[in-house]
Amino acid sequence: MRWGTKIGIMLLAVALVSTPFLASAGYEGKKIEVSTTVLTPVGKEVKIIELSEKDVKLLEKKAIEVEDAIKILTDPNADDDEKSLAMEIIEAFINKLIELGLIPAGFPVAKILANFLSPKMDFLLPIISFGRGFSWIPLYPGEAFIGFMFRPIIMQYFLLGYTASLNVRLLPPRIEYWDMVGTHTLIVWGFVGIYIDFGKIGYGIPRLQFLMGEALLAGGVDWL
Repeated sequence: MRWGTKIGIMLLAVALVSTPFLASAGYEGKKIEVSTTVLTPVGKEVKIIELSEKDVKLLEKKAIEVEDAIKILTDPNADDDEKSLAMEIIEAFINKLIELGLIPAGFPVAKILANFLSPKMDFLLPIISFGRGFSWIPLYPGEAFIGFMFRPIIMQYFLLGYTASLNVRLLPPRIEYWDMVGTHTLIVWGFVGIYIDFGKIGYGIPRLQFLMGEALLAGGVDWL
């Protein structure tokens, strides 16, 4: 066998062996369908967004960073530099959701975050919630919506759950920050904003949930 032929066979063998490794290096996991429903006074619009498993896991990692950032924003002892960095982390997370088509560009993120920074007496109070678990909206078939939800949203977290909101106390008049971490049950009434169920990744793995907006009432049970 001539050297040229030997070299050609060797190169072909290397290419065949390396192909699976090259393919796996760019593999982003299975595709996951996320249903987003936009509610308006005249109707609703439903669209299906397809995300890779890699995108969902990245969002979950960023959500954990957001939890720490929210705690800094609501800490009266945090300085301006710390709060500025915390705000950048939250905005980067929201921008990623916008980039993936999960949040419309006109969503009032700045207004909601401003209410956390400088809370005021209002009809609706800001709320942010995310984690792994499941949710139930009575008589509502969609997985995500933007609009006004009078029916309760019930969210049960098992892993990495975090909820932050404000409460109004009438006597004496004041606004208090509260949060729940880890395994907890959240119930929200009169919600305005966006709720996303990212769908099922794998067998036995709870779904990733995300909720951000304002609510008339919110509360729940912290099981830890």
